[in-house]
Amino acid sequence: MIRALFALLLALLPLPALAKPAEIVTSPGGVTAWLVEDHANPMLAMAFAFRAGAATDPADKVGLATFVSGMLDEGAAERDSRAFQERLDALAVEMSFQASHDRFDGRFRTLSAHRAEAFALLGDALAKPRFDAEPLERMRAVFLSQLRQRQENPNARAADALFAAVFPGHPYARPAAGTEAGLTAVTADDLRAFVSTRFTRDNLIVGVVGDVTPAELGPLLDRAFGALPASAPLPPVPDARPRLAGGALAVPMPVPQASAVFAQAGPARDDAEWFPFQIAMYALGGGGFSSRLAEEVRVKRGLAYSVGAESAPLARAPLVVGGVGTQSARIGESIAIIRAEWERMRAEGPTDDEIAAAKSFLGGSVALALNSSAAIARTLVALQYHRLPPDELDRRAEVLAAIPPEAVRAAAKKWLTPEALTFAVAGEADKMKLKD
Repeated sequence: MIRALFALLLALLPLPALAKPAEIVTSPGGVTAWLVEDHANPMLAMAFAFRAGAATDPADKVGLATFVSGMLDEGAAERDSRAFQERLDALAVEMSFQASHDRFDGRFRTLSAHRAEAFALLGDALAKPRFDAEPLERMRAVFLSQLRQRQENPNARAADALFAAVFPGHPYARPAAGTEAGLTAVTADDLRAFVSTRFTRDNLIVGVVGDVTPAELGPLLDRAFGALPASAPLPPVPDARPRLAGGALAVPMPVPQASAVFAQAGPARDDAEWFPFQIAMYALGGGGFSSRLAEEVRVKRGLAYSVGAESAPLARAPLVVGGVGTQSARIGESIAIIRAEWERMRAEGPTDDEIAAAKSFLGGSVALALNSSAAIARTLVALQYHRLPPDELDRRAEVLAAIPPEAVRAAAKKWLTPEALTFAVAGEADKMKLKD
């Protein structure tokens, strides 16, 4: 449950070391990408992102960015939806898109033999999307159906309610997936306006892994991104002051198991105490079954199968977010335990053994996640998104090892605020014993 809840945070997790150092490549047209060459297989994977996401959606078109993500492969340039997708299939090209609050992501994979045309197809999708009437209405129906399914998901309902309560009046309060009114109101002109202003080269981040040299990659980058505008004025997204007053908001749903999502303020990714705090958070809620929350809520009391928390450094309001699920009648007990462990960690900090275990994991264990070229490409984008240097991963274990236990405990004391921990709980409201 926790990993599903935090799927939008994958790019924010601690990053493992790469097998090879990334090389910075600049195309003849000025497009920059980080490249890891790998000629073992005749293919390449690319991840890319634009620093503009659903938070820039107009207030009356909530879901616009998500709508765009589903339309880019539905016809481009001279090819309508069917012709475009048939050509992708014929070349075995994979491309997909996803919008979150802060960014718009793309994933792309092609065989080396077809890469010239494949990059050109991607370029058409980004710079020359058609947004024809038939696929537009078909995809609108798809998104509205997905939205209705989301409304039946307690975890999603709780997350949406939490963000609406914590960020009143801010774009973060609106679900990136959209609303029924917003998705219904989106027009082809809205889609074109989004593409022309968000998909710009100054907002672009690119990571490439695979069978291509720097000299070969440059022209390919121009095929994919060279026709995009150099820049464009973006709708402003203000910094947010999350309303974290503590308490628990009930979201009534006729489901036997309640799902709770909670948050407090956290450090930004570039904060000097980022790594000391991550060590403390790993011990508190990020270490799977070895974390304190799992030990107290799951192991000792059997209240939940999964419980955890981790940093979510949103661009406009860094948070710590977590989740737990249990029977509606026992969710209040679970919340009380989470608050108590939050307070204990603030007061005492993690033990030396917990700190050593966290350093070991954060310094190297996550390397198991880099099991594909696509995963490495996404990691390259994550590094650039957080404006980290190319050698960040090489230095990770050394940086962690140098952090004294006192600094970890000081970060826990400074940042953990159990009194501000705010919950939203979806479940049978009449059975949930929640304290305001």
